Amino acid sequence: MLLPPAAAPLPVAGVLSGGGETTVVVDLATLAGADRRSARVTVDGHTVDADLLPVMSDGLSVALVVDAAEAGAGTLPAWLSAAARFVLEAPIGTDAVVVPDRRPAAALTAPKLGAAGVVEALATVRPEGERDTAAALALARGQFPPAAAGRRLVVMYTSAPAAGDETAARVAEEFRRDGTMLVVVGTAAAGDYWSAAATATGGFFAPVGEPVVVPALDQVESTLRDRYLVRFPTPDALPARASITVGTLTAETILPAPGNANRGRPFARTLLIALALAGTAALVIVLIARTRRPRPPAGPPGLTSVFTGRATVPGTTRGQTRVPWL
Repeated sequence: MLLPPAAAPLPVAGVLSGGGETTVVVDLATLAGADRRSARVTVDGHTVDADLLPVMSDGLSVALVVDAAEAGAGTLPAWLSAAARFVLEAPIGTDAVVVPDRRPAAALTAPKLGAAGVVEALATVRPEGERDTAAALALARGQFPPAAAGRRLVVMYTSAPAAGDETAARVAEEFRRDGTMLVVVGTAAAGDYWSAAATATGGFFAPVGEPVVVPALDQVESTLRDRYLVRFPTPDALPARASITVGTLTAETILPAPGNANRGRPFARTLLIALALAGTAALVIVLIARTRRPRPPAGPPGLTSVFTGRATVPGTTRGQTRVPWL
């Protein structure tokens, strides 16, 4: 009697969400191609419909972020060459946009269909100015808003040690919240920061030596070809426990509750609440004062004049920083 093969651990690279759908990024490098056909998913013990598809497949949307600051001039040719090779090897029909990392952050092209226009745009990039890595990542993350969770990919080639003052955890949280994967290619010295930022999104950090050797950059495309997306409806109650099986690989993971968009800004949140309460209190005082105002004495109209006024509470002014677009 033949026994079924024992289940092996399924590496889970990240959990993304958006649009009522959850996407679990898994690594199928140890699984034969014939077994990469379907996934079985249960959420809190209940079976749910699920799709399995490669990250590198039709419908992918890619933002290429290239360190174009003057400080990184020495590595820029390698970054441009690697980005061009990546987009040329991407699935046919991939949408792509180029975002140089320099101040002010702006997309070099509108989103394009096909690789030729992207390669032409990359050939025009020259090193100048200073980096604005946090703004460049935010701009890249906001591209292709209609794309489903896991179908947006940001690939960044950089010599920057970090995204400005942003913590790696903050960068990862923003990408996960938007359902976007982050892959970073950079020098090994910045590995701890970029690994923490990228791996939580289902992406990874690909270290290269100094000087940068272009063939070493091929690991990005080969690693992504082993990454797959397990997609299923987001359960109503979160957090939840999900069990995922692909071929002989099985994993259990927690589907987290959505994060608070205002996390990390407690002072600003408290200030807004205080202003709202102060405005409400002022309005109540005015209303009470008006109800208790004595009636004017009876007599000829010309003998008494009553002047009334209304106290006003200035409202808060809210604004949103806009990212420039070319």
